[in-house]
Amino acid sequence: MSSISAINTSAYPGLAESVAPPQSSYVQQNSALQTASITPQESNSNVDLSSYYSEVMPGDLLQSVSENVVQAAHDLDNALSNALQNGYSVQDAVNIQLAKTAYEANCRVAKTTFELSV
Repeated sequence: MSSISAINTSAYPGLAESVAPPQSSYVQQNSALQTASITPQESNSNVDLSSYYSEVMPGDLLQSVSENVVQAAHDLDNALSNALQNGYSVQDAVNIQLAKTAYEANCRVAKTTFELSV
């Protein structure tokens, strides 16, 4: 007998039923969504979007993108430091890969933002 087959699963069905959400809340949410649906008359109304981007400052965008790159670099540095301190476990490898991917993505966004703003 393997260690997996030796596990007693008799208590699991009772646990699943005790955790399941009550049906009444689902019915209430579903009926609330149906009453809030958009009618055809509402969808044909005109919306003025002429000043949608009027308050966006280009400097603010470049600054926030730059701050995101710096934060991603700090996260990558922290992931590498933690890996060295912990002895480079599997979780450390995953954290490093995620931080590296986030850093690369932020760098691409910064490069694109800079090219579009010039």
